[in-house]
Amino acid sequence: MVEPAHRSPYAQARPLILALVLAVLTLYAVQLVIDLKRVLLLLFVSALFAAAMSRPAAALERRRIPRGVAVAVVQGAVLAVFALAMWLVVPPLVRQLSTFASDIPDYIDRFDRLRVSYASLREDYPGLGSFNDEVRALADRAGSLVGNRLVNLPLRTAELLFDVLTVYAIATLMVMRQERMLASILRVVHPDHRRRTRFVILKIWVRLGAYVRAKVLVMTVIGVLMYLSLIVLGVPFAVPLAIIVAFGEVIPAIGPWIGRVPLLAVAATQGWEILALTFLASFILENLKAYVISPHIEGQQMDIDPLLVLVSVIVGAALMGAAGAFIAVPFAATLQVLWDEVIVPWRTSQFRHDAGGQLPLPGPSGG
Repeated sequence: MVEPAHRSPYAQARPLILALVLAVLTLYAVQLVIDLKRVLLLLFVSALFAAAMSRPAAALERRRIPRGVAVAVVQGAVLAVFALAMWLVVPPLVRQLSTFASDIPDYIDRFDRLRVSYASLREDYPGLGSFNDEVRALADRAGSLVGNRLVNLPLRTAELLFDVLTVYAIATLMVMRQERMLASILRVVHPDHRRRTRFVILKIWVRLGAYVRAKVLVMTVIGVLMYLSLIVLGVPFAVPLAIIVAFGEVIPAIGPWIGRVPLLAVAATQGWEILALTFLASFILENLKAYVISPHIEGQQMDIDPLLVLVSVIVGAALMGAAGAFIAVPFAATLQVLWDEVIVPWRTSQFRHDAGGQLPLPGPSGG
């Protein structure tokens, strides 16, 4: 029997060295992703809006309109809709704010009645602090929060404006150069896989665009229905509250009820009956959205499991806050397309190869 040759210390340690190098490179890659989190977020949001614009722009191109003109027409239509919404929203908002100023004495009377109710409650629960102390502590916390927000407002506004302009520019370039970008990606793919790769990329692109368009329509319908409900119930500040509720739809699952916190707080100032009716209207509207509005508008465009939606929103919010929750669902939809169209066929082909060209049927136990 031939004795194996003596391995040098370097040859023995080489697997360990390789593992350490890969671990260090992985650590640096993760750190790079963390450092570039804001840039990657802007790129993904830009891709969302580019995908949303690409379909109407392509429809105009089929009418022999140049792509640059088609993109400009789509963007102009979006700006016109936004200007119309502002024209419909701002005047009622100004009127309601002026009404609030004239109703300040009435709110003072309600505050006094609340003080009396709190005093009677304190008789039953002596451990409660005095009403003035509780109000003062709440005012201090609110003042500190508002003060910090006002101090950072110019910087935050500048950052938001820069981000909006960046997303606008990148999304426009993505729509204008989408064929070139697709061709550049396919150039590095094996010729046998280019057709499949093109299909997967276009499916992701279509799904992202469908998500944005459907989300905007759902937000619009929810905002209008909530505004009409608040008008019927006589809840003040119907315009801003309806806008807040509509924008709460941006974050799936938990966003709608977060957006209803200011709504219920304002409704509580109108009495328990109005609060109960407002909550009931919100509950009915949310179920109407879940079972009628969203299925009708979104249809099967996203085709994502609800559990995956909830988990992705929680993870996205934990990693990136509200922005992470906003991109969680389209990102999960992208991963699901990759899972269905890439990973599952690849593993199925491996199973078929291991089975000699045929996949065995599962037995009664599912194995």
